[in-house]
Amino acid sequence: MAKITGLQYIIPVRDLERAVKFYADAFGVEEIFRAEQIVFMAAPGGDSSFGLLVDAEHAGGGPMNVGLHVDHAIEPDDAVRDVEAAGGTIIERGEHAPGVPFARIADPDGNVLEI
Repeated sequence: MAKITGLQYIIPVRDLERAVKFYADAFGVEEIFRAEQIVFMAAPGGDSSFGLLVDAEHAGGGPMNVGLHVDHAIEPDDAVRDVEAAGGTIIERGEHAPGVPFARIADPDGNVLEI
């Protein structure tokens, strides 16, 4: 069974570098992953994180995505099978970057999450 070890949120921002600096300076979080349009920040040693995504249209509207960080010991295919066996639906699968898989899922009530 897939075990959740942390939570992830996506926060839309206008200026990625300004946002990274703000959250690092204000809360002591560190950059743990960077791609062209997103930077994930986290407290040292934890699995919970938030992504700062360049999205000027939605900036200021608060978090726009909730993710469940699954234990790295669980294979992504096994986590997807667990979701389906429990009554959830797989909406989309892919990679945020090479070797960084994700699955967008819906629970039985239609709430969309990402694992």
